[in-house]
Amino acid sequence: MEENEQSIDLRVLLKVFKDHLLPIAVAGVAAAVIGFILSAVIVPKQYTVESRLYVENSVDNSSSSSVNINDINAAQKLVNTCQELFKGDRVISDLKTSFNNYTLGELKDMIVIEAVNSTEILSISVTSLDPQEAVNIVTRLVDLSINEFERVIPNGSIKRLYPDEQHPLQVPKAPSFPSIPMFTVIGLVIGLVISYAVFLVIEMVDVKVKPTDDLMQIYGIPVFAEIMDFELSDKGSYKYSSYYSSSRAEKQQTEQADKNSGSTNRKENA
Repeated sequence: MEENEQSIDLRVLLKVFKDHLLPIAVAGVAAAVIGFILSAVIVPKQYTVESRLYVENSVDNSSSSSVNINDINAAQKLVNTCQELFKGDRVISDLKTSFNNYTLGELKDMIVIEAVNSTEILSISVTSLDPQEAVNIVTRLVDLSINEFERVIPNGSIKRLYPDEQHPLQVPKAPSFPSIPMFTVIGLVIGLVISYAVFLVIEMVDVKVKPTDDLMQIYGIPVFAEIMDFELSDKGSYKYSSYYSSSRAEKQQTEQADKNSGSTNRKENA
């Protein structure tokens, strides 16, 4: 019983998709176009600039020739401390003096400070609508963060990994958000899913029996008769289902076989 119900459900799903393939495809393409327009024209473009620092829990580790696991663990914990320290009110307030067009809350929302893969490397990134301003903010923030680190943790060490003299910060040319391919694909998927769901709901709530329904194969119910379309009959044409046609053909064959059999019997009796 469960296998039969599962087969029926699969038939319905495939039938809905097949019967409404063209409108579903059109809806998906239309939604993809909308996603493309949103990402390319309407949604404001944001640019992200990143800088990286390396944090150690001691000022000089050059005297040690071996790697101390305790120093690594301590440095990783120190990175967590730096995340809170560099986004503190002291650093952000000093940053605001250089960028008065932002509030403290807006600056904090633009800044992301996190450890890179749970290592001693600290990532500081700034996202802004202006790519050049993102570079200026992250550059100033790194300077303030290093000064704050040396003030609060004098026994620790912090180094610039990027940018450096050989690799200065570059003004980003491509926005980090929105992504045009991603928006287009998401729009396509949403359009296909929603349009298919609409047609599926319409099909499920429709309780009318249609002449083209394959009742015998889906439900295992034999069709004995069908009401013709009288409007078509007035025009001189008739429309029957395949079941009616096949049933009528079988009936005619059976009647013809009976007649032939009766004729044969009469000849034998004669």
